[in-house]
Amino acid sequence: MDPEATKRSLEICNALKNEFQHGRLYIHAFQEEFMLQNQLDKLEALSGGAALAITRLEGDLLHYKEHFNKLAISFTEQSAKEKLISAIEEDIPINITLESNQALESKVANWRRKLEEREQVVSQLQTEIGEVAEVACRDYDALHKSIIELAKMVGDMDFLENNYTELKKADDNFKGMTPEYTQQVLAKQTQELHNLHQKSDELTAEIEELKWQESRLRESNQKLTTQRNQVELHAKEAILMSALRRPELESAYKECLEATGLYQDAVGLESAQYVEETNVLVLKYKVLPGSSTLHSVDPSKATSRTHVTVGKGGRKAVFPQISIKLHSRSGRLVSATVENAECDMKDVIQIAKARNDISFLVTETLDRVMKAHP
Repeated sequence: MDPEATKRSLEICNALKNEFQHGRLYIHAFQEEFMLQNQLDKLEALSGGAALAITRLEGDLLHYKEHFNKLAISFTEQSAKEKLISAIEEDIPINITLESNQALESKVANWRRKLEEREQVVSQLQTEIGEVAEVACRDYDALHKSIIELAKMVGDMDFLENNYTELKKADDNFKGMTPEYTQQVLAKQTQELHNLHQKSDELTAEIEELKWQESRLRESNQKLTTQRNQVELHAKEAILMSALRRPELESAYKECLEATGLYQDAVGLESAQYVEETNVLVLKYKVLPGSSTLHSVDPSKATSRTHVTVGKGGRKAVFPQISIKLHSRSGRLVSATVENAECDMKDVIQIAKARNDISFLVTETLDRVMKAHP
């Protein structure tokens, strides 16, 4: 721990001790003054008459009741300060040596180097996936254009067949042609029609092949998109886990992930952030209205994440945020706050603190949010 911080803590303790001692002296002085004033009131009551003494005693009684109430509040505050001082004095850390400081600095440098390497690997994977996706998109566009052209050619063939039918009718109606010539023309046109049908069959087969290739490209593109999303998700989790750097914080984050995984598509972990200055783990969730509660979901599914923002009936999703403050050394749950839950969570936070159960805090919070939005 920083020696300056330790020195400031000791100064604060001494200042609180002095203030507490001054408060005790003030209380003793006020008690002596009250005893003297009480004796004077008794003498005045004996000399000045019973009625006047009773009136004064009633006024003084109200006055001193107010003072005693103030003294009770002051004594409560002083007791709380004294407890705080004793707790701080018992928890004063030992000084860290230069060797341990250097070892910690080397560990921090090692973690930062590993984090930079992971960020480079993630960036390289994103670049490669982007290049493959661009090539697949270009191939898909070329196939789509070819399919459109082939469909147009099929339409042209239908038009030629219609023209051939009309010409055949006109030829049948023409009486000046000899049967031999008519037979030759019909044989030639029949051969052309047969050739057109063969070409149409070939084009149809080619269209089916192109459609199959198009479906394969769509599946490949979808798989690449899924792989990219998984790589980005794993990279974010790896970066977050490397930022935690301590086993107790990593354990707390894993408990949150396990609790989230109980909820199938009803709940998604939008983001997770660790604030090192305040030792707070901030989790932002997405809850779909009208989803099942904890007791009706399938616990066999692990970490299920959803990207749908509309629940049943077109209702918008709710985004509760849980801030979990952990002890800097033991990792124990110190305090927690829940925002955007739209329901009372004070009792859940108190029970979770008493149990030191982060998983209970997450599951009860999400369950209550879903019950509040049936």
